[in-house]
Amino acid sequence: MAVYDLTETQTTELTRQFLSTQSVSTRGRFVCFELAGTDPFANIARQVEREVFEDSWGNDAANMKDEYGPYDESSLFFLALDTHEQEPAGVIRMIRNSPAGLKTLVDLDDSIKSPIAPIPVPIGQVMSYHGIDDLDRCWDGATAVVRQRYRCRLASIYLQMMRVVYAAASRENVQHLVAVLDGPIYKAARYVLRLHIVPLAGTPPFTHMDAPDNQAVYAHVASTLAVAVKRNRIVGEKIQTCLAEKSVPGWATLPK
Repeated sequence: MAVYDLTETQTTELTRQFLSTQSVSTRGRFVCFELAGTDPFANIARQVEREVFEDSWGNDAANMKDEYGPYDESSLFFLALDTHEQEPAGVIRMIRNSPAGLKTLVDLDDSIKSPIAPIPVPIGQVMSYHGIDDLDRCWDGATAVVRQRYRCRLASIYLQMMRVVYAAASRENVQHLVAVLDGPIYKAARYVLRLHIVPLAGTPPFTHMDAPDNQAVYAHVASTLAVAVKRNRIVGEKIQTCLAEKSVPGWATLPK
């Protein structure tokens, strides 16, 4: 059962239970695991999401359940754990297509939630705009957070989580990505890293879950990876090595 209201003590205990099932002694301090939304240990990731969203924007467990509950079973969590402290450090949630749809697209198609409400943006219009012919080949980057105590390592934690995301996307032949990004993250990705991400269907910035200055975005997975490789040789080599492995692991090691 998906739970968003565990205490920190309960979250730590669940993390320790999970790590006891894994062999991590040679993988370094920080390790990223891929967890299906139906995995009981995915509740560790949900607590990290809720903690960061609540601290930043006041979104409590009930808010998170309302917003993300319909997509829990179709979610994939990429969970970074601190194996020394035996606690979670960060998480990225990707939502696969399902009868519930992709959250970003469902919200756009809602006359109340749409970023340009009361004018909805139909899903078919988004697909046509970006050349998406099969939503099963599209993921929704629903959340990407790092806990406050690990913000000093934010860049490296995000990078390593994204390595596992890219590997999983390659495995499942995912070609398209939609997401809602914080304004500063969007600007850094597009104008500093120069990644090929664009406003989703030409939509403007908007307030999302009480957080201002967000941007719904679209990215073509292969093109974005190609730019990452070109702009950052070391990052690119790490990603390419990860994708080239015949058997892609559900984890990636972070440096000590």
